[in-house]
Amino acid sequence: MSSESVPSDLAPWLLAYAAESAQPDQVEAWVDRVKAAIVREMPEVELVDGLSETLRLTIRDHWLAFLGDFAQPEQHFHLPEAARVLSVDIADRQLPLESLIRFYRVAQQEVWAYVSELIRALPPADFDRADLLMYFWNRAGVWLDQSITESIAAYEAARSRVLAGAAAQRFESVRSILAGELSDAREASAALGGYPISVHHTAVVLSVGDAEQAGALEPLAADLARRIGAANPLIVKPGGRQLWMWLGTRDQPDLSGLVAAAADLRTGSVVVGVGSATPNIAGFVASHREAQGTLRVTAPDSDDWLAVYADVELPVLLGCSPEVDRFTTRQLGPLAGEDEGVQRIRETLTAYLDSGGSAEEAARTLVVHRNTIRYRLGQAEEMLGRPITRISPQLSVALRHHALFHRG
Repeated sequence: MSSESVPSDLAPWLLAYAAESAQPDQVEAWVDRVKAAIVREMPEVELVDGLSETLRLTIRDHWLAFLGDFAQPEQHFHLPEAARVLSVDIADRQLPLESLIRFYRVAQQEVWAYVSELIRALPPADFDRADLLMYFWNRAGVWLDQSITESIAAYEAARSRVLAGAAAQRFESVRSILAGELSDAREASAALGGYPISVHHTAVVLSVGDAEQAGALEPLAADLARRIGAANPLIVKPGGRQLWMWLGTRDQPDLSGLVAAAADLRTGSVVVGVGSATPNIAGFVASHREAQGTLRVTAPDSDDWLAVYADVELPVLLGCSPEVDRFTTRQLGPLAGEDEGVQRIRETLTAYLDSGGSAEEAARTLVVHRNTIRYRLGQAEEMLGRPITRISPQLSVALRHHALFHRG
């Protein structure tokens, strides 16, 4: 990094100034001045154990490094090690980046005030004071700008390591809870960074088929938390293509309209399973298992990309096995066919049963005329060999199972 070369008429004065200003008493006076200005602006610095001394070392090393380069023909910036340590220390303490930037902004203001005082106090000299002022401001401006840029980079790198470490520790704590290894509510809450345990937990599992879309999971999780009305969700990333979330609420949230409310959030190959709201640490575990199970009846290429456990509990519990498939085939008989006409009849019968036996409601759901519903129900009766009024609960289960596990 280089800036404007030293004007020949300024060179002797610059060399003398750098040598005098590098004397220990002069350096300490400068450090005291800048640190006092920072503390006036940010009194909280003195309350953080060890931060004040790290800041003092940074001011000293910055000033000595700047003076060592000040009179050189070309400026070459390097961030002092103490400044890098300060950036990492602030990140490790999880203090905001704004604190670090404010340190430099206050120091910058002190530099401008100091330069103005210095120029005004100069005795008559063989050079133009305006030239010296511009030279000083150019050099100091470059140094401060580069200091801020590289300090921010050091902070962000350290912050990423802190967050990655915290995320890994949080996942290990979740894994221990799910495995039954961590069962004390207070210990679990502390291990999860204060997430409350003695509340109702609604677990949400998000999964993506295309790994390139994994970045969409966290924003989607935040949107779902807002739709459910829960603040400060617990989010962990187990690796792979899933994201796990728990929503802690004092009362059971209303999930009845979540599927409809979240229809506009559908994203690519993402599927979502939502467990039921269950209290305490046992509920934390149970709701997550329900959410994982609910994923079995979701499909990214259908309206069933998001499912709530309460809506699909029986099919999830039954699962999909040869025994369940034989049960479904026996119940459906000819209705298990896959030609388009049979699919429409099966869809109509399902809508009719879901509406409590109302042809009008089924017609509104499927956006067809009610006479069409009655015609298809007549076809269903012929295929089943019994009237609709005698349809058993087992047939309803078989229809639901077929719709969830045997789509086309």
